[in-house]
Amino acid sequence: MMTKKRMLFNRRAIFLLFSGFLFYSYSLSWPISESVGNQPGPAEEVLGSRPSYVQYAAFIAGISTPQGPMAAFENRPAWVHLAKFFDQNWGKYDTKQLAPMKEWAARELSAAVSSKLTVFYPFSGPDFVNPYTLFPNAGTYVLAALEPVGGIPEFQAMSDQDFDSFFDDLQHSLHDVLSIDYFISAHMHAAMEGKELKGVLPILLFFMAREKARILDVEYWFMEPDGTIEQVPAAGRVKPAHAGAIPGVRIVFESAGQPGQRQTLYYFQLNFYNATFQRNGHFIAFLKSLGPLITFTKSASYVMFNPEASAVRGFVLDQSRYVLQEDSGIPLRYFDPSVWTLQFYGAYTEPISIFKYDLQADLAQIYGAGVNIKPLPFGIGYHFQAGTSNLMLATRK
Repeated sequence: MMTKKRMLFNRRAIFLLFSGFLFYSYSLSWPISESVGNQPGPAEEVLGSRPSYVQYAAFIAGISTPQGPMAAFENRPAWVHLAKFFDQNWGKYDTKQLAPMKEWAARELSAAVSSKLTVFYPFSGPDFVNPYTLFPNAGTYVLAALEPVGGIPEFQAMSDQDFDSFFDDLQHSLHDVLSIDYFISAHMHAAMEGKELKGVLPILLFFMAREKARILDVEYWFMEPDGTIEQVPAAGRVKPAHAGAIPGVRIVFESAGQPGQRQTLYYFQLNFYNATFQRNGHFIAFLKSLGPLITFTKSASYVMFNPEASAVRGFVLDQSRYVLQEDSGIPLRYFDPSVWTLQFYGAYTEPISIFKYDLQADLAQIYGAGVNIKPLPFGIGYHFQAGTSNLMLATRK
């Protein structure tokens, strides 16, 4: 029998090995762009000589804008191939994954969906589509992870080789999420090691375009240690972040069918381990200023099981009105039944092999008893097949 000490050592070794893939840090690269429009009106979007954010997002997503400034690039083989690939695969993804998720959320998350609270998604990577599908009416979304922000590509200045490389890397980075609904970090990081795809911003714009959101403004954010925010339009020259500043991006948009109702997406490059998270009190204050949170986590590598991530775990439990997660989020034992009402969905399956030591016996017992368990008509998290995954909705009493 393996001793407890040996088990803990192996668990930590596996955790650190996987973390090396998941949280590999990249050098932040900010673009130099003077050709992107800010917020044009409809006429400028069609007739202007410079692309708007809407047009850039559509082009990245493989959606044709025949009368726009990017139309001249739509005959290139790399773009034609990407457009065909995403037209075929996004439809399948929407039918298989997003449609049942939307129906389920409207039924099971009605109170949270109608609340217009801020959705906080730690360990998110560039996954905007899942929280947006589950909570489409949120006023604000805050995503944060270790992947760099990156920038809007300058297609006009790219060589043919760089143009092809960008769309090849983009397709590879999105292949996993369209197939299994989460990013395999090692694959995404490999794609971001290419010359042109250097961060999450193009992927965020891709999801917004595919979800038919109208992008009104994009700004790079530099959150300084003293709490001040330096906002730099994505159209124009961008200087590197100061040492100690948290780099991020803010995207203001309108959802399809809801003109005039502005929503905001933030993405920040941030490490959530205690040493970093606790040091960035200005970021914590910023999150608190957004009011009660809906915290959502999926495919979170069981990081919040670790004592070294206790600060973000405590923050979520203190500041959230709702927590929606599968079993890789916060362990069940931290949800005080005097504080939280818990509703369980789906099926609890033991974690995939690399996380086998994160099996929760108390959660397995609840699912084994079969009481207070509702169906989950889609897969989510590491067990991405429908019928094998779980979700837990915690509602503050």
